[in-house]
Amino acid sequence: MKMKTGMNRIIFSCLVFVLAINNIGAQTVQEGLKAPDFSLYNLEGEKSTLDDYKGKVVVIKMWFKECAPCLQEIPKVNRLVEKYKNRTDIVFIAPAPNDKRTLKKFARKVDFNYEIMYSSYEMLREYNTMRRYPSHCIIDKYGVVSFLYEGSSQTIDKTIEAEILKVLN
Repeated sequence: MKMKTGMNRIIFSCLVFVLAINNIGAQTVQEGLKAPDFSLYNLEGEKSTLDDYKGKVVVIKMWFKECAPCLQEIPKVNRLVEKYKNRTDIVFIAPAPNDKRTLKKFARKVDFNYEIMYSSYEMLREYNTMRRYPSHCIIDKYGVVSFLYEGSSQTIDKTIEAEILKVLN
């Protein structure tokens, strides 16, 4: 019995150590704090960083192609993009861990108006530490995280729009 308890302690200690090592260097994104930089690639292979969006409100939808709730809310968030399409001070981006080929095929079939970013593992590791999808983030014109939301809702478009209006004022 003592050997089993000792082995359990060793396994538990190893698990804690692995989890701690895995999160070294990972910055937790928090409302009110400066957003960490990122490097993302759109479906045309063009790279963008947070610095490229300086002076703009950045609306981020973190998702993946196989996520049913992520897909269900696309028509709602598309309406936001449509509503603000003439504003040059707002960008809508959608980083996903899926590869470029998979997302290009998806984009041919589904009307998704956010700028889709592929293979976004590093960015998602920092911005979506709990790995809940969909998740949303808004970064204000000064590079500060002003809004974080995990999951979806029937009124996700209204929730995001209210936060966009707060940072625009």
